[in-house]
Amino acid sequence: MWEQFFLDFFDSSAKSIGIVVDACGCREGWLQGELYRSGWRRGLETNKYSLGDYKKADLSCEKAPKMVAEVKIIGADHQGKMRYALDSDVKRLKAIKDPELERYLVLVIPKCENASPLGEYLRTCCYSSDCVEREYRRSTCGCGS
Repeated sequence: MWEQFFLDFFDSSAKSIGIVVDACGCREGWLQGELYRSGWRRGLETNKYSLGDYKKADLSCEKAPKMVAEVKIIGADHQGKMRYALDSDVKRLKAIKDPELERYLVLVIPKCENASPLGEYLRTCCYSSDCVEREYRRSTCGCGS
């Protein structure tokens, strides 16, 4: 259910996301808010599920099917330290032991013509065999469980 929720959300919101990916400092918060607006009736919550070390998951749902998700917007032209932030989120998601909890990394990669080590990493990284990708005019969105 949650995978389809994310796919439907991105398909219907691609135009708005394509504009906001260029808004420094508010992209991820805006995206979390839009996801919340779309999913609160299904029990979607923000910043509630504890991932340990004083870190909360960006999105979660305690109703069946239970779910936790981290949301990232990272482009090839962003600071290299963003790779560490991304890898840290993945590590925390993989550390979750609850077998009934669906885990998602929602990664939005704004299109960028600049070549960079981070861009190459984003282009080739794969955190799950269940990865689903959507490519839109200004960004690539992926969601993996």
